[in-house]
Amino acid sequence: MNTVVEASSTVLANIILPLVKGNLLLPNSAVAEVVLAGQLSSAVSSPFLLGYMRWREQEIPLISFEGLLTGSLPEDLPLRQMAILHGITDRQKMPFFGLVLSGVPRMLRLRESDITPLDTEAHRLIHSQVRAADLTLMIPDWDALEQEILDVL
Repeated sequence: MNTVVEASSTVLANIILPLVKGNLLLPNSAVAEVVLAGQLSSAVSSPFLLGYMRWREQEIPLISFEGLLTGSLPEDLPLRQMAILHGITDRQKMPFFGLVLSGVPRMLRLRESDITPLDTEAHRLIHSQVRAADLTLMIPDWDALEQEILDVL
């Protein structure tokens, strides 16, 4: 069988992470767990780093993606659910980090043909914006995202 046909028909498991303004699209494997908000063990004065939380007997940073994008936290940022994401750039310094969600994430199985790239304004933290499942979704630039967090730790 032609490998191009095989690649385009491969179904990948993804997860949509709802934010206050928009949604992130990540591979399901990037998310370790979705948890209810817990108590922050220490607060930090930052436009995106909310502080640290205890998860599986380790302290992990908790961030707001909107804070990273705009330089300030959203006014009505809910602290109900968080996605615990795998760190990949520097696993020694940051094996995991938490991301504040505005709602319940949902699984989405996609083929490449299900995704329509959008022509949008470039941002250093967004690899691309796409349309899938009748939603506009942001795909983060993982390296840039992690570097922003690592720079303040």
